[in-house]
Amino acid sequence: MKVGIKWSIILLGSIISTGNGDSNERFHLEHRNGRICLIEPLGTPFFSLGVNHIQNILQKKDRGDVEQVCAEVHENLLTWGFNTAGYGSPRALCKRMPYFAPIYLTKNANYHGDHEFKYPDVFDPVVQEEFREIIRYEIKQQEDHPNLIGYYWTDTPQWDLKRAQETRGTDWVSTIRDLPEDSFGAKRYRKFIEGGGTSDEAFLRLIARELYQVIGEETRRLAPDTLIFGERYLIHDHPVCVVEEALPYIDVLSIQPGGAIFPATYFDELYAMHQKPILLCDHQCSFPTPKHPKTMWQQMESEDAAGKAYTIYVKEAVNKPYILGYQRCQYIDVFETHLGVLKQGMLQEDKSPYKTLAAHISQANQMVLKLFEAQGVQL
Repeated sequence: MKVGIKWSIILLGSIISTGNGDSNERFHLEHRNGRICLIEPLGTPFFSLGVNHIQNILQKKDRGDVEQVCAEVHENLLTWGFNTAGYGSPRALCKRMPYFAPIYLTKNANYHGDHEFKYPDVFDPVVQEEFREIIRYEIKQQEDHPNLIGYYWTDTPQWDLKRAQETRGTDWVSTIRDLPEDSFGAKRYRKFIEGGGTSDEAFLRLIARELYQVIGEETRRLAPDTLIFGERYLIHDHPVCVVEEALPYIDVLSIQPGGAIFPATYFDELYAMHQKPILLCDHQCSFPTPKHPKTMWQQMESEDAAGKAYTIYVKEAVNKPYILGYQRCQYIDVFETHLGVLKQGMLQEDKSPYKTLAAHISQANQMVLKLFEAQGVQL
């Protein structure tokens, strides 16, 4: 299925890794002309433009052959100017282009309903071993795949104490504090109090330290040459103490921003504080349709307005020398029944494209990659 405006794939650089180079080469980071860049295995600077949740296309009853479907998806992504299969992509697509692999470790994502949301006792050795087992399983699935850019951990974990109380009526520190007296978490909390600890934020730091040490060391042990993009933090739900404990184990800060306007000051301050490159790991602007007046993400007045907002957003992103890329949320429309909203994609539910949106995005992505190359990142 060819959709939108076709433009030279050469602009994407060498986006498909092959076995022609050193088998030990991986996507990595380098400083190029004052910019932090992803570098693909054959040495080409790479500004990642991707789409997430592509696996939803395989949930359609009339999907057809998986290989053929993924070949069509690949064609569409290149046509629209994308060079990355975001997290949640079928394996048949990942063999065709660079991709991110998620490792879901905890059930404290912002999107989880109360019936499944849970703050684990990260001090419990049994829980820690469960984390390691998940990591071992997920990394084995990738089999040193040459197209793998890097690993994410949990999506939008709810860390902020105040926000958690407002939305859940509890938080991670309160959960540990309320555990049975003989639990590992309760024992660690008593030790904290006996040692003079007083603030919930200070104990939150210890929770983060324990979690990141366990999952960070295991991920690095099993994938020593692969980039770690850490948890996909929701904007403003990543306390400083938490990020500081993650820093020794991650290569990149992954942020899911919201809104239609690029928050330049927020990103500048975040980079200045932590000195880690940043990936915009999940974002979009939506628009109402005749069938679906309610849509996820900030809603613009029209398809044209959403496309124009995308153009402005990604242009501002590529002009930040510490931003590695932008991942758009959703490939094909999915109606979230429990929320009563449309999770809007590039394709409608019948697989036909949003033509105006696709045209804007195709042109914007072409512009972004030209701007990236113009910054002198080539050797």
